[in-house]
Amino acid sequence: MRTSDAVGEVRVRAQRTPWRRASGLVCRARAAWLLVAAIALPISAAHSQMPLVPVLQNGFASSGMTIAVNYGSGDGSSAYSLAASWGPASARFQLSGAIGSIRPDTGSTWTGYGFRASVPVWSGMADRLGIALFAGVGGARRDTTSIVRVPVGAGVGYRFAIGETRSIAAYASPFFVWSRVSEKGARAEGDNEMRGSVAADLVLSRNFGLTVGYEFGGGGAVGSAPGSAKGLFGAAVSYAFR
Repeated sequence: MRTSDAVGEVRVRAQRTPWRRASGLVCRARAAWLLVAAIALPISAAHSQMPLVPVLQNGFASSGMTIAVNYGSGDGSSAYSLAASWGPASARFQLSGAIGSIRPDTGSTWTGYGFRASVPVWSGMADRLGIALFAGVGGARRDTTSIVRVPVGAGVGYRFAIGETRSIAAYASPFFVWSRVSEKGARAEGDNEMRGSVAADLVLSRNFGLTVGYEFGGGGAVGSAPGSAKGLFGAAVSYAFR
């Protein structure tokens, strides 16, 4: 190699160095964010489909097992349930289920249950923004009366880390729900409507999380049944086994 060629190569290397350093910083920053996301963002409250508990769906799925205590209220009734969710290590889907009770201000208590499956279908902005599709079934029974609700919709969520072990996720869930109320000796009553919900998940540590959400929509034709209220408030405390 000639001396002039060697000098030219050194100059080219010197010009490329800042860009390589910048690129390296971007890669390291992205890797750091993904590490924080993997540690701080895996907890998601075990949402289910039990009537009177809002239908809340994030745009992401969680891996491993999570349990939660859920609370819901609307139109003079309240609900309590124990829920659990599970997802594979790949977090390609998530299954949730719950069982609990619905307590109206008047009358006897309903026994409620729910099940849901969700599948993330898209993510962007370095895995901060996500969209998931979900479908589920939930119901409640009291004496000779029963209700079944089948919601199908999508969850759109945005999440960001706060330090190394905390995070916040905000999301919205538009969905269609089919409802049916049956009573022994009477004709079943059905209703179909669009509803929606907004919620936020707060991860307090590697294992504990909080959820607060609100479901809104029309009261529906089956207004006397649990879960058909125009507005439903919900909250949950969750624990993830890590």
